[in-house]
Amino acid sequence: MSAVGIDSSKCQKGGVPLLYIFFIPFFIRQMTDSADEHKTSLKDLKKFEKWTKSLKYITGLGLTEEEKLDYKQRLNNDLEDYQCNQCEVWRDNLLKNSPPVRFMIDQLKQINKTLTKDDFHCMPCDNTKAGGFSPVAGILLCQNRLGSKTFQEHTMVHEMIHMYDHHRFKVDWNNLKHQACSEIRAASLSGDCKWTREIARGFYTFTKQHQTCVKRRAVISVALNPHCNSEDEAERAVSSVFDSCFADTRPFDEIY
Repeated sequence: MSAVGIDSSKCQKGGVPLLYIFFIPFFIRQMTDSADEHKTSLKDLKKFEKWTKSLKYITGLGLTEEEKLDYKQRLNNDLEDYQCNQCEVWRDNLLKNSPPVRFMIDQLKQINKTLTKDDFHCMPCDNTKAGGFSPVAGILLCQNRLGSKTFQEHTMVHEMIHMYDHHRFKVDWNNLKHQACSEIRAASLSGDCKWTREIARGFYTFTKQHQTCVKRRAVISVALNPHCNSEDEAERAVSSVFDSCFADTRPFDEIY
């Protein structure tokens, strides 16, 4: 995915609402006098309140519709905070320890583009993408779409290849053939089309599996370009540049 607008603020709210429940174990102790009762911390009171509201939310008893909506929103906010934190922890670790990520950082530096963690923005997204690249704002990592550290690694490398193409080849992202070429290269070189990833998606192709995946995913991305009028137009753009762009593995020596 490429050429998206990104708000650079940290841990943005929004995106597709998801639901999760925390079950908090608790113990109720007999209070023998009012002094002990006053010793109950606010933290413990909040835990107890959260537990009781969770129970009420699950059973549907004891909460008004307004309280249910409020509690659901709190759960969504907690989930977004968790996803953002996880995305940023993985980002920082991959920037230090991932061989393909480190390789891309070095290659970008060689073409006078210094990349830091501040160029990666963890935000919630819709279901059409896992990441994005903007020439102005940097790289988007869709915190609610990255289910594993390996998936995030592939996404980061994918978007870094777009960044490399933008600075190395001066891509015009409004030109469908230009975008198609970068999408082909990013899908092919990032690990996005590894056999294990395709199996997880439900695609079982035993001949030219990699090429088939690259072409399919490039078409999906080009079709989302505002300048693309149809999926057929996206397919034509991808097909017209596929052979030459698939063969171009720069900055890698080969498909890893």
